Amino acid sequence: MKLKTVKLLLTFFFLWVTTQFGIDIENLLAYIFVLSLGILHGSNDLKLIGNFSGEKKYTFRTKLSIYIFVVLFSFCFFLIFPSIGLLLFILFSGYHFGEQHLAEKIKSKHWSKYFLYLIYGLLIFFLVFHTHSYEVINIIYDITNINLNASFFSYFLFITFGSLIIFYLVYSDNKNSLIQLIEEVAYVFLFYVLFTNSTLLWSFAIYFIVWHALPSLNDQIITIYGKISLANVVKYLKVSFLYWGFSVIGICMLSYFTADNTSLFNLLFVALLASITFPHAFVIFKMQR
Repeated sequence: MKLKTVKLLLTFFFLWVTTQFGIDIENLLAYIFVLSLGILHGSNDLKLIGNFSGEKKYTFRTKLSIYIFVVLFSFCFFLIFPSIGLLLFILFSGYHFGEQHLAEKIKSKHWSKYFLYLIYGLLIFFLVFHTHSYEVINIIYDITNINLNASFFSYFLFITFGSLIIFYLVYSDNKNSLIQLIEEVAYVFLFYVLFTNSTLLWSFAIYFIVWHALPSLNDQIITIYGKISLANVVKYLKVSFLYWGFSVIGICMLSYFTADNTSLFNLLFVALLASITFPHAFVIFKMQR
């Protein structure tokens, strides 16, 4: 079965789940998915770096030291400058989401495709923000002390959606490009229906796992081992287990010690996500090259 078919089937299944279960079940499933496949898809960066020809001259210890330094520096930077850190996190994550979704579809070598990656990823973020604006406003306030208006997300959702359509219309030079535009617009409306009927956490988890983590895992296994097979999946899991385990333990400890302070949890949790996203997004950028 093609990966695109799997993603669509899972999306409609999870949309059905939102109609059958309450908020608590949705959020529980979201935590399980993010802590499993979500963390897992970023747990093999050092192995990927080892596959880059220009990086083979560095020892594993050197690469590990640099990677840990970047994570710790990013975490501290976010805590010191939370507003800038949150903005960079959204931009990096937006580009990362867009690159994963569109890299195989956009064959052009023109620099403008990188702008399209960013626009698409930001569209997904603002779609989530728009459909859960009041919760997102509270989280952003907890992190930055900046109080936004719900119309802010609607405005940028309109800009990113319009930019996506304009980009395709301007740069489309064949029938396939227009078909792809129709397909992407259909996906956006599907996501809108899904996000509107799901909690904030469940909305993010479905897109993150189904439309990002699973395709990323597929690409990473092919890059490292050459093809998708049960044996190669097991190899990937073995190499990833230690990093994944420490990450899950760290997030669980963070949740435990900040259980009575939602604002502190939001700040530290997003700071942690940002600190592991920055180096991971760069590694995948290199992999796509």
